[in-house]
Amino acid sequence: MTANIKFATDLVTFYAPEYWGGTGDMSDLEGVLAQNGWTPERFWERIFGDVKAAGLDGFEITFPPGNWHSAVEAFGSATGFADALRHHNLELCSGYMSNRIPGTTRYANIADPADHAVLAEMADQYSAFLATCQSDIMVVSLPLRTSLLADQPVFVDSRMAQTIADALNQMGYQARRRGVKVALHPEAFSMFRNSRDVDLFMLATDPSYVHLCPDTAQFVVAGSNPIDIVARHRDRVILTHWKDATGPAPIDTPIDDTIYDTQVQWFAAVGQGVVDWPAWTRLLRDIDYRGWAVFELDAARNPVADLKQIMAYIKSSLQHIYK
Repeated sequence: MTANIKFATDLVTFYAPEYWGGTGDMSDLEGVLAQNGWTPERFWERIFGDVKAAGLDGFEITFPPGNWHSAVEAFGSATGFADALRHHNLELCSGYMSNRIPGTTRYANIADPADHAVLAEMADQYSAFLATCQSDIMVVSLPLRTSLLADQPVFVDSRMAQTIADALNQMGYQARRRGVKVALHPEAFSMFRNSRDVDLFMLATDPSYVHLCPDTAQFVVAGSNPIDIVARHRDRVILTHWKDATGPAPIDTPIDDTIYDTQVQWFAAVGQGVVDWPAWTRLLRDIDYRGWAVFELDAARNPVADLKQIMAYIKSSLQHIYK
């Protein structure tokens, strides 16, 4: 498999406060880092070392503290960060885009046309950083849905999809100018979560500018089959996120500010859930997928050991299928 697929992890894997000498949940992480003297420089050096120790080829940067602004702060520039990657013989496979507007506490709303220009500018700046680091994929996700029986439900229909698609197309265009591609990533309780949503947004967006990053677990928790989705949209896939799941979440699961903590109960490490990994690997072989498998463990307390376990499972159970 290693000839065709390289292995990485999203940095959220390392976001457990316990891993950095603290307590609490992910929302406490930045305070823990500050309290325990984890400067951006020290933070990134530990990330580099532990990604290598896990036997991976690279990683995906994400929201703070492992974001691109922190990387620039630690190494002085995108070029400095790229040099550090090369020094550690690692690659930046991709970057997840946070919608938080730099210098503010406000998050841009992709469903609001008034925010589309700022999102396009943010995509341009981020893709410039990624390109300097020899990465050509920027990952984006969509806002949360409302709960099933919310007093004021938001309907994700063709009108909503077209508004969002207008922003995605513009973001994709700005990224393309830098040599970077935008990939839409599902979240199990967001506006882009299941097979119908993929069909809707892949139709609404321009395939020259907007691509697909399937996440096996997110689709399963949303009640869909990731293998069916990727088979149907194989021509849009440019990145894959590998995570297992225990099964679908109830459709009436409340969606509120705690949903990202709540959803973890349905997630599992690769090989420990219901995803048919041999079938998934055969599909990637059959569509001639050549790229990254990004593992995500949602703030693992022992990330290096957990990532090593995933790699051991892949070598013992999947490598013979696709090399």
